[in-house]
Amino acid sequence: MDEKSLQLVKVMREQLGETSASRTVDAVAAAGSLGMYPGTLDRSLHELIRAGYIEESANPALTTQGMYLITFEGISAADNA
Repeated sequence: MDEKSLQLVKVMREQLGETSASRTVDAVAAAGSLGMYPGTLDRSLHELIRAGYIEESANPALTTQGMYLITFEGISAADNA
């Protein structure tokens, strides 16, 4: 996994805080905080989905808005990186 994708999942993990019951994260906001361009974001999102670190929302409208679900594998990867 490339460094930008790993940084992205870390920032998304930080959105949850320590006690969040939700796994919904805002990939667009996370990418913006890293200064990522849309093309770089798209590549990173595909890489994170393939790795099993994030998944698309059951609601396609949320995914279109950049909202994803971070998986437990993604949380673990971010916490251990």
